[in-house]
Amino acid sequence: MIYRPQPANPHMGSPTPQPVPNWSKLSRTDEVEIHCDGRPVTSGRIDMLAMDGSMLWIQQNEGRGRALFLRSDGLRVYRLPASRNT
Repeated sequence: MIYRPQPANPHMGSPTPQPVPNWSKLSRTDEVEIHCDGRPVTSGRIDMLAMDGSMLWIQQNEGRGRALFLRSDGLRVYRLPASRNT
């Protein structure tokens, strides 16, 4: 039997970002979106992450540089689906 990958179904929606309440569960190379008051603030790839998940640095998309975010500021982090990580 020969395996032939099937094209993606164009009618299926892309996976939605998943909220990560415990930032220590994130990985250094995860693509994330940061939200404040229910609205996206920025997105990018995690560059550094405190072991206790209290803060993280992300390299922001679109050349906006590196930024620090603190969990104590009430921000929400959403891990973007793997298909968007490429």
